[in-house]
Amino acid sequence: MKKFTFILVIAILTQAGTLFSQVTDIETVDFTAILEDVLNLNILAGGAQTVTFDTPDEYNNGVGVPDIGETTITVESTTDWNLTVTAADLTRLGGGAIIPIDNVGIYLEATGVHTIGGECSSAFTSAATACGITNAAQTIIGSNGNAGDAADNAFTIFWAMGTQTGSMNGASIFEQLSDGTIAQVGTFNTTVNFTVTAE
Repeated sequence: MKKFTFILVIAILTQAGTLFSQVTDIETVDFTAILEDVLNLNILAGGAQTVTFDTPDEYNNGVGVPDIGETTITVESTTDWNLTVTAADLTRLGGGAIIPIDNVGIYLEATGVHTIGGECSSAFTSAATACGITNAAQTIIGSNGNAGDAADNAFTIFWAMGTQTGSMNGASIFEQLSDGTIAQVGTFNTTVNFTVTAE
């Protein structure tokens, strides 16, 4: 019986040692992820545009694709967004004259995953429906759920001047020179502002 008791005590102590050796200490780390809104407009190409009027046809009918370049843009946004355009009138270098900015027009196409009529909306998708740029901001791309990355929101903007289409100035450059709206020939310049805003 002593032998059995001794073996039993050894067995119990062995089990107790095993239990004590499994005791652990636990500490915790508080991990926080913060996802903030991102809204980013990128001009990838076509950040400067130049058009030259040097034939009667151009003065009468304007200049558009393919004689003016294109501007490619992307929008990266965690929220739905709208894109507007505005610009001051073109002013003659050296002074003395302006060209009303609505002589410059744009229209666009979606080249990414999001489409016009799908996640994006726009009334300006062809030369015939060109947006005549104005001094006040106009929405050229609206949202139907267009949050996404650059692959989703990629666009090509096409430029026109003096074509009298869409909401552009209805008088030709020749007519505006003749009636004094444009006081003289020369080199004119302005800055066109594209602004992306969270919806």
